[in-house]
Amino acid sequence: MVAMFVLSLPAAAAFAPPALLAHSTGETLHSGKQGSTCAACHAGGVAPAVQFIGPAAVEIGESATYRFEVQSMAAKQIAAGFNVAASGGLLGTLPDQGEQLIPVPGSTAELTHTQPKSNVDMVADWGFTWTAPPTPGTYTLFGAGNSVNLNGQPTGDRSNTATFQVVVGDVAVPTPTSTPLPTGTPPGVRTGSSGQCVGDCNGDGTVTVDELITGVNIALGNLSIDACSALDANRDGMVEINELIAAVAAALTGCS
Repeated sequence: MVAMFVLSLPAAAAFAPPALLAHSTGETLHSGKQGSTCAACHAGGVAPAVQFIGPAAVEIGESATYRFEVQSMAAKQIAAGFNVAASGGLLGTLPDQGEQLIPVPGSTAELTHTQPKSNVDMVADWGFTWTAPPTPGTYTLFGAGNSVNLNGQPTGDRSNTATFQVVVGDVAVPTPTSTPLPTGTPPGVRTGSSGQCVGDCNGDGTVTVDELITGVNIALGNLSIDACSALDANRDGMVEINELIAAVAAALTGCS
């Protein structure tokens, strides 16, 4: 005779492994880079404050250290997880941060936690490295931080996202070009069909410091030419170094 044993459901439950926290060992593709964030699964809590801390400009191929910080805004949300991605370059881990680098098909590898990190003074953070690519340009770090209550459920948690732009290489300084201003147009003289002075964005007859800053941002690619068409003296759709010089001269000597 074969002995048969029946294990009751309560007894079986006692031997079952405990339920794992949702995404407790990390998550990729939720940094906001691809559109999805931790809010796709977690809700009900108070959104934390999240931020990147680190250099905003590095040289080509340079490796810099950054920190992603998640500050809880609710006493019950006692820990946090994170996911960081980059538009280019290479992310890297640092020792003793409780983080891991996970390959992402068709993209650069992303950083995430190995387990939720407990807050210290309401803050959880992770240090990491980012190595700039070989091509100058402006690159973006994407980060999502999920502030959690560790109740084993996606309820009572809340996430937030942040981005951080890093300028790499020569893009930080506009490169001089050979495109001239219209013939016979000295710096500071009104020019173009609008009759505006070079750099006089609002048409008030003067060029101010904030208009010069707008010009630099257009030259760097941070703003479109629509932000101040008066800086485009030769109407080629760009702001170049000689046009910035003309705008500075107008600011110093006047438009007339």
